[in-house]
Amino acid sequence: MKGKSALRFTPVVDDSQARPFADLQEQLDIIQDNGMTAFDIRSVLFSKMLDLHNVPKDHYLRDLDTPERLDDPSIIEQLNAMGFYRTRQYAVH
Repeated sequence: MKGKSALRFTPVVDDSQARPFADLQEQLDIIQDNGMTAFDIRSVLFSKMLDLHNVPKDHYLRDLDTPERLDDPSIIEQLNAMGFYRTRQYAVH
């Protein structure tokens, strides 16, 4: 590790679809290099999660703080309990 930049690591993915993950990592690096913080990215991902569950734009959930862990299953359970379900499949671009 001595002499290597800790900020630049090539993503390692053991699967046949590794190129899309590497492309996504490169895009995220560009976004962060342009000043967007990891917290900002997490907030955008939470907003996208609400979009995928068809939460209206003016719903109070969109005004809440972004959860610390977006992979917490209780978030989806809460959305489902409120009547919000992921009904469409979206392509990842």
